[in-house]
Amino acid sequence: MQKIRPSLALFLLCPCLLFASGSWSQWRGDNRDGKGAATIEITGSWDQKQPELLWESDLIPSQDDGGFGSLISDGEKAYVSLVWHRDEPTQTRTISSLFLRKFGARKVNLPSELVDKAEKARISLSPRLRGSSLDKWIDNWLDENLDQRQKMTQGSLLASRFKKGKLAFNLSDVDLLFSVKDKVFPSQEALDRWIEKQPFSPGMKEKISQSVPHTKKMADDVVLALDLRNGTTLWKSSLPGAPSGRSSSSTPCFREGKIYTVGSNRIFCVDSEKGSIDWETPLELEGVAGSVLVHEELVIALVGNLRAYHRESGKLIWTNKQVSGKSASPTLWKTPKKDLIACNGGKEIFLVNPKNGETFWKGPGGGSSTPVCRDEWMLVHGKDEKAGLIAYRWKDSSVVEAWRFPKLTRRSDSSPLIHDDHAYLIGAGMRACLELESGKLIRKEMGKHDISSPILAGGKILAYEINGSFLQLIETKPEQFGTITKAKIGALRCTSPSLSGSKILIRKSDRIACYELSGASVQP
Repeated sequence: MQKIRPSLALFLLCPCLLFASGSWSQWRGDNRDGKGAATIEITGSWDQKQPELLWESDLIPSQDDGGFGSLISDGEKAYVSLVWHRDEPTQTRTISSLFLRKFGARKVNLPSELVDKAEKARISLSPRLRGSSLDKWIDNWLDENLDQRQKMTQGSLLASRFKKGKLAFNLSDVDLLFSVKDKVFPSQEALDRWIEKQPFSPGMKEKISQSVPHTKKMADDVVLALDLRNGTTLWKSSLPGAPSGRSSSSTPCFREGKIYTVGSNRIFCVDSEKGSIDWETPLELEGVAGSVLVHEELVIALVGNLRAYHRESGKLIWTNKQVSGKSASPTLWKTPKKDLIACNGGKEIFLVNPKNGETFWKGPGGGSSTPVCRDEWMLVHGKDEKAGLIAYRWKDSSVVEAWRFPKLTRRSDSSPLIHDDHAYLIGAGMRACLELESGKLIRKEMGKHDISSPILAGGKILAYEINGSFLQLIETKPEQFGTITKAKIGALRCTSPSLSGSKILIRKSDRIACYELSGASVQP
């Protein structure tokens, strides 16, 4: 266990309300809407009394070695599932995707004439052009040569290459390395023979030879249970898995004493008391980032296609091949007439009958975001830029589009929120508040929110900013919508905070942290 040191300071305007339920049983909370189930009242000012760091767990890997899954809790334990990677010595050598990324070999995905123009500009840059002058030159070049989408997707890469000048990798070298991506060479000698035959410079040949790791990735599918009182590991359930990297980022689901989750290449169930494996069902693919949904007797997950398994046995019940992907998470829409499973596919949002897996309806949307549903409303943050944030409404036993808020952004992963009569988008580089009924934009401001999804706590929004560096408190009242304050917290990017009563569970890059919200009292 790590030494506990109070370190979190949230400078909040109080009092405010926070949800008091001890359960945060699945991705985005008990109802998969970013909300807790009950309320507690926070009194006093956090300026004067900081939330107390209760505990930090033992080391738990993340990112390339453990993914970006978030935490859940049953009120007594906190749970996290991950594909736990390790390095083992090997005689073979592999130019893997992970190696290419860490080595800095990145392709420029632009038309060839633009790539040539950028490369000529990079090579001809004067070494005397530095600092703010270089930054200004780069901004001007990008503005003059790239459209908005190209700037969003490739601008930072070109800027990095401009700043490196003549030291940037030759793109022809990058292409050669990608031509053998994931190829396994039987030995160091075999790798060196391949390198020697290529038109790399002598320095590049040496750098590649010395940089390709002498280890290979191995992995286990793991579920951890931590004591919510002190962070002690109560049990660790482990199955031999496949090294699927950071793509495996599923958040588990707790239901009636069982934990359901997706590992590297399986979906499986663990007993929450003993940590024993109840069942496992193999998958035909690896690297699932979406999280399972338990509905009645079904465990539903987007694992290549949308599938339902029997929660007692893991037997496959149905498959919907129209809904494809592995990064979105299904949710339940309890419409006024029937229960439907809502899930984003590649380019559309689908509604599926949970009884037989048949598609009931589909419409614009798609991507990795989780829809949020309340009564007759379904709010979708879609990958399609023409859709953007789009509201659907149940009307006369059918689904109609109520409004949409188009946007052109690089990311569309964060999940929206519904609170009272308003819709909120905290992500895609912005904070936006809209009227739920009409879609009228109340306020929009720029913010460094990206993939992480926000949560609602007592009428306030808690959201990570700048890759998890800060936790922001955001006012939801339309006339006051915007940031109240923020605190440096160092959360793991791409994850989302979880609530367990008056506790906030946060996944960091190498451990779990739990904080007690000061001045909390349960309301009847």
